[in-house]
Amino acid sequence: MEIIPSILATTEEQFKKNLMGIGTAVNIVQIDIADGKFVPNVTAATSELADKYLTIDCELHLMVKNPGEYLSDWSTIPQVKRVFVHVDCGADIDEVIKIIHSHGWQAGLVLNPKTPNANVEPFLARVQAVMFMGVHPGKQGGEFLPEVLQKVTEFKILHPKMWIEWDGGVNEKTLPEIIKTGIDAVCPGSAIFGNEKTPIENIKTIQKIIKICST
Repeated sequence: MEIIPSILATTEEQFKKNLMGIGTAVNIVQIDIADGKFVPNVTAATSELADKYLTIDCELHLMVKNPGEYLSDWSTIPQVKRVFVHVDCGADIDEVIKIIHSHGWQAGLVLNPKTPNANVEPFLARVQAVMFMGVHPGKQGGEFLPEVLQKVTEFKILHPKMWIEWDGGVNEKTLPEIIKTGIDAVCPGSAIFGNEKTPIENIKTIQKIIKICST
């Protein structure tokens, strides 16, 4: 199972510090982009900052009402490999998927904790990934919602070949239960960047838990 650190930065300095902190300990990072409309807060992540500091591959998590407005700005960043949009953001999802693919990126859909799994079904033939939010989106350190475990398990049974990620509430306590769902990647935020240990130390701890739970 892959570890994809989730960077939700509100300042350029935080964005830089988080990226520099993980170094090459992982192969890919998730960059959270929030507009203050779909979710309450606003992030500082921009393509300009990515151009300055990003050295590894990334996926974008667009917590925005109009994802199409952000995609062209990131087309100049070669490290972008995958883009996630929330299926209930209110935009024309079919059109957004087309735009994502036009840039050569994989397209992914995000399900909020209360969003029914059925909402992504009409689009699954055209996307390459689905991400489940284990917390209400918008800020790191949110309360883990265990009911999402059943949602992921049910989805994985129906779609065993789909790439599935878990974002939110990932820590040493919750990780063993998350792993049991059979997902492909976890996207820890505060578990990597929100304590006194270094990000690399935290990544190693998560790697150990994954190894133990996977044997």
